[in-house]
Amino acid sequence: MTKYISPREKRNFYFGLSGQNLVYSLIGSSFFSFFMTDIAIFPPLTVTVLVLIMKIWDGINDPIVGSWIDRHTFKNGEKLRPFLRYTPLPVGIFTVLMFIVFPSDKLWVKVAYFMIMYICWDLAYTFQDVSMWGITACVSPDSNERDVFVQWARTIGSCVFAVGSAGIPMALEMVANMLGRSLAFMTVVFAVIFGLGGAMMAIRCKEAQERIHPEPEKRQQTLWESFKIVFSNRMLMLVTLSNLLGAVGFGGSMVVYFFKYEIPANFLGENSIIGALGLTTIYGIITGVPGTLGMFFADKLKKWCKSYVNALILMQALNLIVRIIAFFIGFEGNRLWLALIIIGLGNIPMGANSIAQTSIFCDSIDYMEYKTGKRTEGITFSIQTSFTKISSGITLGLTTLALHLLHYHAIEDAPNAVYVGTQSAAFDSWIWPLIILTPALASLLYIIPLLFIRYTPEERKKVETELKRRREEAKTIDI
Repeated sequence: MTKYISPREKRNFYFGLSGQNLVYSLIGSSFFSFFMTDIAIFPPLTVTVLVLIMKIWDGINDPIVGSWIDRHTFKNGEKLRPFLRYTPLPVGIFTVLMFIVFPSDKLWVKVAYFMIMYICWDLAYTFQDVSMWGITACVSPDSNERDVFVQWARTIGSCVFAVGSAGIPMALEMVANMLGRSLAFMTVVFAVIFGLGGAMMAIRCKEAQERIHPEPEKRQQTLWESFKIVFSNRMLMLVTLSNLLGAVGFGGSMVVYFFKYEIPANFLGENSIIGALGLTTIYGIITGVPGTLGMFFADKLKKWCKSYVNALILMQALNLIVRIIAFFIGFEGNRLWLALIIIGLGNIPMGANSIAQTSIFCDSIDYMEYKTGKRTEGITFSIQTSFTKISSGITLGLTTLALHLLHYHAIEDAPNAVYVGTQSAAFDSWIWPLIILTPALASLLYIIPLLFIRYTPEERKKVETELKRRREEAKTIDI
């Protein structure tokens, strides 16, 4: 069997992908909401409105970017790789600028500055992210080789994101406590190190090669045609709907507030420099790290379940069960550790979630080329990027809305401060159920659209064989 992707190409792409995930670990994790409410000190309701505006922008921006990428090529015939070369620097710069709290007593000025920086960051990041994941669909004409490439890309990217989103806030807090500096100052320092630094690492993704090039006459000609093709992509739409429904699991974004206001400051011992952000990291390690095992066995999980769709259903069902068990265990005393361990064990197969989704998206691109003759890497992965950000926005919006309804009020950090008992009775009563049970509800809703996907391994093989025949025929005609 012909191998198209060289080891050097893989190493460079995975290294660059790691850098991009360091950047996103500052923005795509619960730390981002904590930054807005407890560091920038935006009121929770203001954050909810901000998130709504941000996600409306994402919904408009991302598909247009993806469609534009599909409809244009550079002089060398490529449509994706050049963006991997030119987008990292602006992504890094705007990441740093976004985490600077504008020095003004007027809330609207601080909010306006933040929104301008976010819009600029998001536009640059969208071009980069769509190109980065779009190239995984055309890096090899062999779907099995592509699956392995995607599996390792998602595994490495997810591991770096998990470590970054958990470890960076913890390190930030510990360094701030040791040096006696504010979290606002240290956030900017860490944004330079991991935001700008990670973005510069991401430039190595440009080494990945585009090996599948659509014929110019079969390229989409208009924005409407791009949307028409992608919205007729049944597999893509159903998985996307699952992700949107899964966004109701916003409780995971409230973990940092749980540890700050419900767990005693001396939980890990007197004079500990590990605070709410550090405890959130420990939570993430116990519940999330086991998922890395699932990444390494994604292919075996697919074979055992007969398809990645069935594997996704199994993952979500297990998550639903273990979270219900964890809820009834509770968090009083050492029960907290047992509840977290139960969730972690149930999350082992969940590690393959992003791998399964990306493989399904790549299959859907092949299938739409089979049906229409047109490839849609740009618009397909822009839809994925858009709805991923919209889902995270729904999660963040529901988080801050819940905080508002629970009468939450932010308290600025002070060394060795005791925060237990400082929030409302509603907050104290509902924080644990929201953290544990909303992700269980999300898993239940996530499963429903997947039940309507009908794409068998036999049909996948037929599509790949036919596309290979067409490409060989096109080469013969060109000669």
